[in-house]
Amino acid sequence: MKTKTRNYAVTQLPFHQAAYSSGAGKMSTLLIAIFLVMAAFLGSAGAQTYSTNMVPGGEFNSTDSNYSDITNHTAQGGGFDIDFPATGGNPTGYARIATTNSGGWAVWVIGDPDPISISLLGLTPNIPCKILMDMKIEAGATIGGLKMESWDANGKISDSGDMRPGSGTGSWATYSFDYTPASGATGLRFVGLWGAGSSVGFDNVRVIATTSLPLSASITFPADAATVNTNFTINATAAVLPGTVTNVNFYRGAALLGNDETVPFSLDVVGASTGSAALMVVAQDDNGNSVTSAVVNVTVTGVIQETIVRVDPSKGWNGYMNVYETPQNGGAGPLWGNVWGIADLSAQFSGVGSSSTLKLGPNPLNDAAAYWYYPSGAPGAPGQKIMKASMYVQAADGTLNGNRVTFTGTVITNTLVSPSSTNSEGNGWTCVAFIKDLASDYSSFTETNIAVTNGMTFSISLVTDANSTRHIQYGFTTTGPNVWPSDATNYGAVVIQSLDASPTNVYVDSGKTWVGYMNVFTTGGAYQFGQSWGLAELNAVFNGLGLVLSPNTIGDPASYWYTPSGGPGAVGNKTMDASMYVNLDSFPGRNLTFSGTVLSNTLVSASNTNAAGQGWTSVAYIKDFASDYSSFNLVTVPLSVGAFSVNLMTVNDPARHVQYGFETIGPDVWATDVAPFGNVLIQNVGVVPTTITPGLTGGNISLSFATQLGKTYTVQYKTNLADVAWGTLTTTNGTGASAVVSSPANAANRFYRLSIQ
Repeated sequence: MKTKTRNYAVTQLPFHQAAYSSGAGKMSTLLIAIFLVMAAFLGSAGAQTYSTNMVPGGEFNSTDSNYSDITNHTAQGGGFDIDFPATGGNPTGYARIATTNSGGWAVWVIGDPDPISISLLGLTPNIPCKILMDMKIEAGATIGGLKMESWDANGKISDSGDMRPGSGTGSWATYSFDYTPASGATGLRFVGLWGAGSSVGFDNVRVIATTSLPLSASITFPADAATVNTNFTINATAAVLPGTVTNVNFYRGAALLGNDETVPFSLDVVGASTGSAALMVVAQDDNGNSVTSAVVNVTVTGVIQETIVRVDPSKGWNGYMNVYETPQNGGAGPLWGNVWGIADLSAQFSGVGSSSTLKLGPNPLNDAAAYWYYPSGAPGAPGQKIMKASMYVQAADGTLNGNRVTFTGTVITNTLVSPSSTNSEGNGWTCVAFIKDLASDYSSFTETNIAVTNGMTFSISLVTDANSTRHIQYGFTTTGPNVWPSDATNYGAVVIQSLDASPTNVYVDSGKTWVGYMNVFTTGGAYQFGQSWGLAELNAVFNGLGLVLSPNTIGDPASYWYTPSGGPGAVGNKTMDASMYVNLDSFPGRNLTFSGTVLSNTLVSASNTNAAGQGWTSVAYIKDFASDYSSFNLVTVPLSVGAFSVNLMTVNDPARHVQYGFETIGPDVWATDVAPFGNVLIQNVGVVPTTITPGLTGGNISLSFATQLGKTYTVQYKTNLADVAWGTLTTTNGTGASAVVSSPANAANRFYRLSIQ
């Protein structure tokens, strides 16, 4: 892990501006004009500039040049002028800039000098730039000037066109010209632009290169809208052209968190306060320029994020082999370790989709040397090395750091580790599922693992370090002696159910076919019977508000069901285990997630028990039954208010039966006693949610809401929320358009709700 330094200095983007002196003949007010031009250009959002002054130094002095015979000369003193002949145009090679900043001066020559390298000027082909220069008409009516040319190895490609001072002024002024270096250009040069019999003064000839910054600084981790823990890492990239990034500052809002001066740029945040956080970085370069990244908004939570990973064949699986001596050879090692191909590990996926499996076997070596076999390689020869073969997925750095990582899967069979699976020297195999959290240089790691056994569903978890430079791996390690290739199948194998590449998500949807089943027990827990029940009999029904789960009623007054007998206030004699569910037959080897939203739950509140002190539980579940329903795998989650989600990897057997739904367990009640014991209300995704928008029209309150074809909308009201019953204002059929219902404005203190059926 890099050692981070902290630098709290703030660097501002500098403005490039010339010094002006009225004593030198230039108007001091031009300072304002230059500042405004440069400020508008440099201060534009998302852009950074680099300025190269072709004529550095002091002020122009008329004695610096004025070479009427056009001889080679150096433009010293920071300025120069060009005298153009009265006739004949420019002589060949007239007054071209050959190089820049040579000993502090711009060099002007006749002849045919090489162009200035485009990279020295900080320019890029096809990227616009600006040319700023101070110019003054010294003499002549037809005004001379300059132009910029783009060159490649074969000569001139294009030019900027005329760059001349304004006519009739005779005073210094700053001029700005736009130019885009030609595609393929490798060099640029300025060339005198003829004006018959004129003399033009030049100073501060500047090339202004512009580089766009969506490419210059950005946060690469965490992602926008992500949830992070109080300990997390921020990763950033930053680049400038030309130049070098010297520092990246990391911010949460206006607060500086720290900085990093070396690539890759990152910052470990420890003990962050919870809540929303606006993250950004500010990169600085060696020219004193800076750029701010886009803001990444995250939520910091004290709850560790859990990430579940599975045996997914679509992930990038890797192989690694560590080799040891056998116990008979002293057990020394590891002798060496190396990357191995998956096929060489005898670890491979087969099948596609829900029928895909992973098979792990002994590691074969087709090398007859005595190093590997005793006395040498041949069928039946025992291996002389212990092979520790790891097949694993390595998560992208930063994606699982600081999470609770859970690795889960189902072992279909494991005959590799049976007692009979040993070679002739008595050496056998072990196989474990693992999660590893390795240091950035792989020098150390923390690990959790579990031995995989026949028919088990395994699950292991590890809270990983928040440092994003660490490496998170999960997979399987098979350890045991090497075997001759033709003997590999003699020792068994581990077969693990793979993840369906297309996980299935199911929801609480009234459009599905829901069925009911009731198991009846005595209040002491003895099983009585079980049979299919209608949903209405289960008191599990969809209405306009969603799915409502209530206590189960029995209309039979016999003492079998109630004490002393059925009637208002009677105590139930049975515990009713009511399941409302959707069947998914022929659903083998799938990654199934059942989720929804509990809008309210008063059924399981502490006060809701009958006279015998018996209450209710209610859960969402997924069950994976054996073909004869004799056994099942089950996952559940309590129906607390808010979102719920349960997940199960189903067994890869098409004869099994999969269900998802809800289970409510508690005493039976008399039909007229249901309401006081409460219910569970769950959102129905099969109904488009809607809300009431109030308004005032004349003397009445208007209530508007969206409607859906085939649905009935009832507007209800109360004058006191403590009232048991809601009154009905009106009922209307959905049309697919908005409906508006009017209520008298003098009906004060009303509360409204919308029932959808």
